[in-house]
Amino acid sequence: MTSQNVKRLVVLAGSLALAACHGAAGRPQTSPETQFAGAMHDFRTGRFSRAAVDFQRLQFDLPARDTLLAPAGFYLAESHAAQGDQITAAREFRRVADDYPSDPLAPFALLRVGDQYQRLWRKPELDPTHGETALATYQELIGRYPESPAAAIAAIRVRQVQDWYARKDFLNGLFYFRRGGFDSAILYFRALIAAYPGSAVVPEAYVKLVEAYRSIGYREEREETCAHLRQYFGGRADVRAVCGDGNTGR
Repeated sequence: MTSQNVKRLVVLAGSLALAACHGAAGRPQTSPETQFAGAMHDFRTGRFSRAAVDFQRLQFDLPARDTLLAPAGFYLAESHAAQGDQITAAREFRRVADDYPSDPLAPFALLRVGDQYQRLWRKPELDPTHGETALATYQELIGRYPESPAAAIAAIRVRQVQDWYARKDFLNGLFYFRRGGFDSAILYFRALIAAYPGSAVVPEAYVKLVEAYRSIGYREEREETCAHLRQYFGGRADVRAVCGDGNTGR
């Protein structure tokens, strides 16, 4: 190759590089607001995996203290939740609540942390570890943001989780009751009645308590429990079946 050809290639390469620089400088940069809108579009149209990538990238691109950081983190967590990844979602929601405690989304982020753990506790009879975490998170939310709408929802969730705890104790009591372990069954039924008096399973626990007392000959306890049942749950068929009408007894 002649020296003249080499010079021409050098000039051409320089011209192309210069043109590329000018093109990059002149190309309009996508604003964070536009990026966020695009990520939200992916989220709302069900492209959750792509949305998660979009929100994650946006978090890296945004400067510290940017007002879009909390929403980006919140919807990143929602994207994981929508894909069924409750553990990752809970971690990202927790990060929003802890990193941006004064943001309006913080209470709802805590609520969603609790929701993920409540969902992970799939049945009352299973290990309640996730339920304990859910309950603690809802109670934390109520303590940190007592006047927030999210706290009002959390109070409902607390009752739901406690009802599952009551159901779990009821099933444990029923396990012993069906195998003739009446003393153990009585302990479970009485404990759940004391701990969760508002639970929907309480009347059933009282009925089984009466049956257990009858099975082991605890007449005084049975009559006392029946008196309570007639007073507060007298309209139930199972109460009438085990306690009678109060005149003849059963």
